[in-house]
Amino acid sequence: MSLSSLHIKNLRNLAEVRIEPASRLNIIHGANASGKTSLLEAIYLLGRAKSFRSSHLHIIEGPGKSGFMVFGQVTGELGIPQPLGVHYEGGKIHMRAAGQALTQTAELVKRLPLLLITPDSHKILTLGPRQRRRFIDWGVFHVEHDFILAYRRYCRALRQRNASLRTPSRFVPSEIWDNELYETAAQIDGFRRDYLQQFLPLLIHFVKKLLPADWDVSLRYLPGWAQDMTFREALTRSLERDRLLGYTHKGPHRADVVIEAAGKPVQEHASGGQQKLLMCALYLAQAALFKARTQRQCIILLDDLPAELDAEHRCKLMELLCEIGVQIIVTTTDKNLLRIPEGAEAKLFHVEHGVIMEQGST
Repeated sequence: MSLSSLHIKNLRNLAEVRIEPASRLNIIHGANASGKTSLLEAIYLLGRAKSFRSSHLHIIEGPGKSGFMVFGQVTGELGIPQPLGVHYEGGKIHMRAAGQALTQTAELVKRLPLLLITPDSHKILTLGPRQRRRFIDWGVFHVEHDFILAYRRYCRALRQRNASLRTPSRFVPSEIWDNELYETAAQIDGFRRDYLQQFLPLLIHFVKKLLPADWDVSLRYLPGWAQDMTFREALTRSLERDRLLGYTHKGPHRADVVIEAAGKPVQEHASGGQQKLLMCALYLAQAALFKARTQRQCIILLDDLPAELDAEHRCKLMELLCEIGVQIIVTTTDKNLLRIPEGAEAKLFHVEHGVIMEQGST
């Protein structure tokens, strides 16, 4: 699966852009503030119906504030292009696939699976567990078809329980909703554990390729409640505290994945450059597992790949990206900092003042 054509209209400084990316490697180069990251943002919008730079879509509108549009052709393994588009107007985002309106973002996400690495991606290691849950759940969502249904059922039951907890004078434990919580929590927990079991060997493989030999990386999964008891027991024991707080503070919605190297949290063990390489290893492992489980390829977007990396590691990373056989769209201020691996199918694009021009292919 790859993005074979892209049309952007009125998004930030990209007034009108039409390009045909290569199915493997695409290098987007240009000065700062030229529109490189806006191009990645447009592709991200096409696959997620949201921006990774702003939570307010009206900010993304170009001059005139008349909305924006991103349209693409997604080519699958059979070589048949499928149209996909998002259109923002009047404060609302509209999604379409193959001429049909989509009502749920999950439908869009399935059609254009994207992974994004930015200069801020290392914060997944240092911020709270929410970002790490999102990272793992992206992978689980794409390889376990029942995950999204279980997750939605869990969230619905959780909202019901929390609403009751916020009116403690009328709170009565509901066997129906609690049973729904127990059942769906067990499913979510099982899906995540199975995924991480398959994910870890791939992560170790890529870490060995990119980081020093003494990097003994490991993952410690915390399900969101004490591991020496069942979720049912955890909910029962925490009922009084939940009543005081007005919300359920145990469960899969509080899960975390602790990433360690040499037995220590990586943020205590790694330099800025090593954290970036580890993030790349995490995403390479996720892309490789996605491909192995689904027989499809995802798209990896990398913003300012050369930042904080020396020439040796830039070369290693480019080689690994091309080896896993996915579509890659990478930005840089200097094209000479990125070496195209021998035999790689690649296209080069230059961005200047919101104008994107193809400069050639290999």
